[in-house]
Amino acid sequence: MKIRLPTHPGLRFLVCFAFWQVAGLIVLSSADGIYNEIFRSVGAWVYGRNDRVKEIGFENLKRGDHLNYTRVVIVNPALMNPDGSGPVRNLDIGTRGFGSISLALLAGLIFASPVSWSRRGKALLWGVFWHQILVFGTLGYCIWLDSAEVGLVNLTAGGKELATGIKNVQAGALAVAVPVVLWVLVILRAGDLGSNRSNGLG
Repeated sequence: MKIRLPTHPGLRFLVCFAFWQVAGLIVLSSADGIYNEIFRSVGAWVYGRNDRVKEIGFENLKRGDHLNYTRVVIVNPALMNPDGSGPVRNLDIGTRGFGSISLALLAGLIFASPVSWSRRGKALLWGVFWHQILVFGTLGYCIWLDSAEVGLVNLTAGGKELATGIKNVQAGALAVAVPVVLWVLVILRAGDLGSNRSNGLG
């Protein structure tokens, strides 16, 4: 059965985007546990540490039936007692909102673009790569900021307020601005906006 799409390029793009956005959300939602495992493993590989200076560990945070939560445990060994008690900073992250939702937006924009499938495939690979670089860069910033709560980072009251504001901007950008900007960078070429190439759902 052939799906008839609007002839207007703008409407055609919106219909295709809506289709791929819903499809992407369904796929990523069903793979929450897998993405969370990958997120936790990569995070531990990049930022995990256990020495006399600091300890940073990644744990699976169970919240009911939800499989998309990771806890980053930050410890300052200098503040810990011989019996293992002491202040611990827990950074809880919902990996769906932190990464996979915006990834679905990026994929929807790329798949709906009126270009060849080979270009869409290449754009998706580069888009996912740079998207995850930014996601884990933001994660590193969040770990650095929360490390101040256990004395691993020294921040003044004003510095902490500024750093928190930057974190909030980063989190907001990951939701919409980052996918849109990446989409423009990885798929659009000179002349694309003026073309009227046809596009389909498959």
